[in-house]
Amino acid sequence: MARNMTSFSGCAAIVLSLSLLDAYGAENDIQLLTIEGNLIRLSETFDSTIVDRQDAVRLVHEYHRLLPEDLRTDVESLHQQILKLLPDFEVAYAAADSAEITHVMSEIDSRWASIQGVHRQTYALAVVSLLNEAYQLLLPAFDEE
Repeated sequence: MARNMTSFSGCAAIVLSLSLLDAYGAENDIQLLTIEGNLIRLSETFDSTIVDRQDAVRLVHEYHRLLPEDLRTDVESLHQQILKLLPDFEVAYAAADSAEITHVMSEIDSRWASIQGVHRQTYALAVVSLLNEAYQLLLPAFDEE
């Protein structure tokens, strides 16, 4: 009976948090509850220091290998789509074609947002931060020359 009460009170807290979040409004983007129980944490197997682009590629690949097969397939597909868009970005950037740069960056951002969603649902915050850092080395930036 006590275990059922604990489960019920835990569920009630989650429902209350979610309803408060809805009542507060999505535009305020406040995180009321963080649960890291089943999330993939930093692995001691991988060096968590990203030195260069090659380290970033290796780290992203290794953490994505830890995903369940269906998610891994989706993320790898999105990642490959981003890689295919990078030459288009480089051409548009070299031509100073702002409309094309905006279009390609929109396509990249859309795929990157999907990948980030999987990261946030699967990995602990420290891993998400590390993967964000790795992707910053992999994705184009406007200030590079």
